[in-house]
Amino acid sequence: MRLVPVLLVLLVSLPVWAQSELPVSGPIRERVLVVWGGGRTREEAESLVESYQERSVDWARALEVGAGYPRIIEGAEVPGLRPGSFIVALGVCEVKAGEEMTKVFTALEPRVSSRRVLWDEREPLACPSLLPGWSFGKSARTRAPGGTVVAAAFNSEGEEAGGRQRSWLLVLALMKKEDVESTVIEPPEDEATSEVKEMRVVRGEVVLEEELMAPTCGTRIWRFSVEKGALKTKQAKKPLRREDCARGQGEAPADG
Repeated sequence: MRLVPVLLVLLVSLPVWAQSELPVSGPIRERVLVVWGGGRTREEAESLVESYQERSVDWARALEVGAGYPRIIEGAEVPGLRPGSFIVALGVCEVKAGEEMTKVFTALEPRVSSRRVLWDEREPLACPSLLPGWSFGKSARTRAPGGTVVAAAFNSEGEEAGGRQRSWLLVLALMKKEDVESTVIEPPEDEATSEVKEMRVVRGEVVLEEELMAPTCGTRIWRFSVEKGALKTKQAKKPLRREDCARGQGEAPADG
């Protein structure tokens, strides 16, 4: 007869997080916080909010955080966070969307992480998202003298007077110990249609292969490296392959 009280004690002693794998009734659901960073004090968290606001200028055309974010959340406020900590959240999402958006932000800032939490659904979800017409493309990361080079490409597609227009932008950053140097790379031609075909790391350089689709077809190479502690961009003087897009596939050029 004494087994029943012991069993009850064990059940009520289970931590809330251990029970999160079970279906939760009511307005509480398992959700994902996309986390920019965290600190031991609110002041540390506030400095991280400032760093996000400075950095996000680079990708503001393609990506945005949830409404009302970035936001400082104290660990004790949400089950699944560590009490006594202060995190800077970029949004709260359903699980799948949260993990997908975490991958995007990790390509921009390697210290971004996700946290599975129990969320009170009376407060609406506000997940980061790509802006209309934009998608996340290729990314790369490599160690370099003085820090780590991270590169993340975003593709845009929209309708123009002459037809469908494609373009891209690359957020390039050198993550140093104390600060971050960043820049945004875009195709130099206003009327060009192109996309990032491939991005890879070769001997400490990030190499981007751009496919040109209009008005000239071809492939152009960009190289990004670190020289004397600063980012260096090199663009191939001539495309690897260049031809008139109006010409049929495999059709020989007309004799002059």
